[in-house]
Amino acid sequence: MNRTAFIILDLQNCFVTEKNKLLPQKIKKHVETQKYDFILFSKFINSKSSNFVKKLNWNKCMNSPETDIVSDLSEIALKNYVFEKSTYSIFKSKQFVDFLSQNKISKLFVGGLDLDACVLASTFEAFDLGFDFEILMNLVGSSAKIDIDNSAKQIIKRNL
Repeated sequence: MNRTAFIILDLQNCFVTEKNKLLPQKIKKHVETQKYDFILFSKFINSKSSNFVKKLNWNKCMNSPETDIVSDLSEIALKNYVFEKSTYSIFKSKQFVDFLSQNKISKLFVGGLDLDACVLASTFEAFDLGFDFEILMNLVGSSAKIDIDNSAKQIIKRNL
């Protein structure tokens, strides 16, 4: 049996900017028109002891409302599965990896934010762990400058 999951990475208030503000609606329409066995959300929660704070001096996304799933997708998230993480890759969450295994999910589809960070890290790890996956390039976004976004696309094209 081929079971599928659509993974929506970090579509939280903290990460949605003017540059990527249309992405939540695009993902909502996609979810309403496509059939997946599971819809899975990742939710990044930062902490004062993280390397994001210690090494990058980035102190955001620690509490609500920054950590909340954006309102366009909050109802969908409530009806599905949300996995918290404290790093770039969702595959660092044991609960997430266990869920994939327990539910015999054979194909992953990936969308969300940020292409140059969490999407890239998660898909590299999916690759390393042997998962079959596809990045839905029309359903990913970034808050980075265009040159960084383009570089991430080139890295994905070359390596994944």
